[in-house]
Amino acid sequence: MTTESVEDLRLLVRLVRRDVAGVERRLRARTASLDHLVETAIAHNLSVVLLRAIEKTPIHTALSRTHLETMETRRRRHETRAQILLDALVALADRFASADQPFIVLKGSYHAARFYGDVYGREFIDLDLLVPRADRMRVFGLLAAAGYKRRSRVLLSAKLTGFFVHGFDFSAGSAYVDLHWCLSRHPSLRLDDSQIWDQRQSYSVNGRSYAVLSDKHEVVFGALSLLRDLGAGKAKLIKIVDLIQVVAAVDATIDWDAFFESSRCEGTFGPLVNILTFCIEAADAQDLTPRLTAALSRYADRRVAVPAAVSPLRFRPIRFGLGNRFWAARSYDTTSACWFLWWGVSLPFRMAVYRWRRP
Repeated sequence: MTTESVEDLRLLVRLVRRDVAGVERRLRARTASLDHLVETAIAHNLSVVLLRAIEKTPIHTALSRTHLETMETRRRRHETRAQILLDALVALADRFASADQPFIVLKGSYHAARFYGDVYGREFIDLDLLVPRADRMRVFGLLAAAGYKRRSRVLLSAKLTGFFVHGFDFSAGSAYVDLHWCLSRHPSLRLDDSQIWDQRQSYSVNGRSYAVLSDKHEVVFGALSLLRDLGAGKAKLIKIVDLIQVVAAVDATIDWDAFFESSRCEGTFGPLVNILTFCIEAADAQDLTPRLTAALSRYADRRVAVPAAVSPLRFRPIRFGLGNRFWAARSYDTTSACWFLWWGVSLPFRMAVYRWRRP
């Protein structure tokens, strides 16, 4: 199994940003082979992103034919899958519109279109949709009427299980939907749902306009999602690259000090400071986000030290993922004891929901 490295992450970020000078700098400092970079990209759902970034560059000619063919195969497979999902999104949008049901498109096709150039520029395997918390049971019915079956198992009841998780998975044939009713689920989080919906924006995906999160909530969502995955020891580099792409795109327009001050009452201050600092430092992306980097320096006292091991995604102590759990527990705006209590109580429900995996 390929172990991702800081070298891989930093070179990937510069390639994605089309930063010629940055790529040259990273290549001069690189000790591992470029084939290792390809193996990392394939393992972390970044093969399409990498292939697009290196086309018509000297790096493309330096890679083995086998690795190039593997990435080409994944690109063709992604284009087929993406078209299925985009068609499913249109059909669901029509059905929801006829039922006067609001929804927000998260990640996936939206991230590909806005932050990677077009809807086929970044791999995604499902549709992530956010609906108002109060509407989730109604939306379950709308999905069932559209031929979608719930794949997430529940423990005792859907209502009780839904209290401990942020969403359920559904599928209809080869179309998969991850239905969210909150950005993340943790008792320390106090996000204002009405603000999320009032501040939503719109963006054109494949020629059709959809509601999307505001730039502020896009950063919050990406940070909370990555923190959740890091704490569980299952994070992928694509989420770090995504978050760098997002904050680099909005760095000039967000008032970061106001952003962090408002996060204190939402219970997201610690998660945001720690995840954003972790991403920027791991990717060495301070020059891509100068205003955010300057703001983060003013909150250094809330940072939790990152005891990274060989991989930027695995923290010491490695055994049983304890390093990741300890770091995540201290990053949330709650006590470590409360974090582990929530983790233990919610574990059976999370295991029931996320045991199913897409083919």
